[in-house]
Amino acid sequence: MATIRTRTYESKNSYQDVFTRVGLDVESVATLTNPLFGNLTADTNKPWVGNASSSDGTFEILQTNSSVLPLRFLEGNFFDIFIHGEVSADHNKTVIDVKFKLGGFYVIAFLLAYIFPIMLIIQFISHGDWDSIKGLSFWFLAFDVIPTLLLVVQLNRTENKVIDLLGAG
Repeated sequence: MATIRTRTYESKNSYQDVFTRVGLDVESVATLTNPLFGNLTADTNKPWVGNASSSDGTFEILQTNSSVLPLRFLEGNFFDIFIHGEVSADHNKTVIDVKFKLGGFYVIAFLLAYIFPIMLIIQFISHGDWDSIKGLSFWFLAFDVIPTLLLVVQLNRTENKVIDLLGAG
């Protein structure tokens, strides 16, 4: 997993209230991933799965699929975004540090989608094949620009849901 966004929120709720809110909306599972690079599934009606430890002040959650179909992309959940958080009490407020992480499979897919055309461009330049470089514009649009925009939209939507879950903002 790779961290793609880090945020710090302040909440007027107490430390224990934050974990109570998380506990109500998160189906508890031992781990979110299995050893074969896939995600663990759980049968639940709750919007999140994961684990939270109020004694450690940490939580790890993943948004569930709420549709009848097992296809997350029909809801706009194209990527697995894992949310790791640390909660700490500071005088009159509760500080919540949240890291949004992209799942391992998608990190590799994004790396390949960006590195492959760069390697081709270097090869085309070394051979003086400028027309082939123009042909890569479709690749950039289909495999780089569109997935990146979808990731940003999903990340913003997920961040808003996390703010509501934590009672922060």
